[in-house]
Amino acid sequence: MKERAFVRNDIELERDVQKELNDWKNKRHHTVLQVEGPRQVGKTHEIRKFAYENYQQVVYVNLVRDEYGFEDLLAEDQFMEIYCKKAGLGEFINNENTVLIIDEIQESKEVYNAIRDLRERCSCDIIVSGSYLARTVNSKDFFLPAGIAYLKMFPLSFREFCRAQGLEEILETLSPYGMSPKEDYDKLEQAFQIFRKIGGYPQVVTTYLRTRNTLDCMDVLGDLVRTFTAESSRFFSNSTALSIFNEVYRAVMVQMAEEKKGSGKSLLEFITNFVKDSVKEPVSSNEVRAASSWLLYSGIIGYCDLYNNGDVTDVISNRRAYFADTGIASYIFDMVTVPKDAVEVLLTETFAYSELNRLYQAPVGRRIVRGDKPCFSTCGDYELDFVVVDHDDIKIGIEVKSSNNKAKSLEFYKDRGMIDKGFKAAPIVGGHGERFDTIPIYLVGAGFPYDRK
Repeated sequence: MKERAFVRNDIELERDVQKELNDWKNKRHHTVLQVEGPRQVGKTHEIRKFAYENYQQVVYVNLVRDEYGFEDLLAEDQFMEIYCKKAGLGEFINNENTVLIIDEIQESKEVYNAIRDLRERCSCDIIVSGSYLARTVNSKDFFLPAGIAYLKMFPLSFREFCRAQGLEEILETLSPYGMSPKEDYDKLEQAFQIFRKIGGYPQVVTTYLRTRNTLDCMDVLGDLVRTFTAESSRFFSNSTALSIFNEVYRAVMVQMAEEKKGSGKSLLEFITNFVKDSVKEPVSSNEVRAASSWLLYSGIIGYCDLYNNGDVTDVISNRRAYFADTGIASYIFDMVTVPKDAVEVLLTETFAYSELNRLYQAPVGRRIVRGDKPCFSTCGDYELDFVVVDHDDIKIGIEVKSSNNKAKSLEFYKDRGMIDKGFKAAPIVGGHGERFDTIPIYLVGAGFPYDRK
């Protein structure tokens, strides 16, 4: 069967990843590009869109359904020529006008381990991707190849969600301090409330754009969670894997709520105890840790470090977990008995975490913060939701609120000089204060570092 040309979706989303793909092509295409990210985040669609817009020949190989035996042909001298002929793609053009895309590369250790050899044998550009690359991290059969550039994809950001609704210009020019027209704040507040509920997975967003019904989006999110859980379980030999994954989802959500009360337990300790108490069959601590690591490497959850006692040089790694997408978090909340007011707080925090995390995951040359992940801080009885250190070593404290409540922790940190600047992020218009400023919550990532007029 001949490879089909790229087919656009009925609702085409304009994603920031296209610029990153073009940057790689223009600057680093002599490396193999590995595109990572959760299942259904849009990797295959965006890679193919980029490929068909920028190359004369596209050779797409999906190792889940390796119809023409790509893996078996690797030992052949003219393997690309043979593969293209078998796949009905015509003569293989071995130059920079051709791109080889190998999708779901985690399905073959032989192909993954041959990446360096492929780069040496082919003059064309090469992109590899996969939804379950955690398998390559957790298995001794996969070897990290040299000469790879990495690109990590996420669900849509709030900026991309606004772009899909024609609101990006308003978001980009909005004053954080109440100086823009009221209707602009109202439009973005409405968009935020929807985004906080449904998240940014492309299929969920396009479902909303078609139906304007968030309940339809919950159905799609349920399908995504069930499929991810079932597919992930097949990479584990133990019979309890499916049950463990289901309980780890719930454990992450419950630990978020419990940590607000100061449980004092480490993240893995809390999750391990929760899962072992919940799963009826015998479960080992190693099995729970493996499932938690899988969710981390697969992009479903993300970790948050702790600045101990307000000291940014005293870091405790991986102290808390968040879901990387507010839609997934919203769906999982229906599985646990957490009070509704706590759900509002945790969903708002999850939004802030996912938006801030993009600042840390930006390419090094464009990164404007120090560190590799968001951090919260505790000092005595006071906890500050996030402390961000920018490239000028300015310490910025952010207290996230789901309503216009007082920011007592922010006052404590600011009064004691543990932060240089303080911001309360809440679903309100925003404004300047004597000790700290208030910004609309939806600008916590898109508006950083909050220096607009």
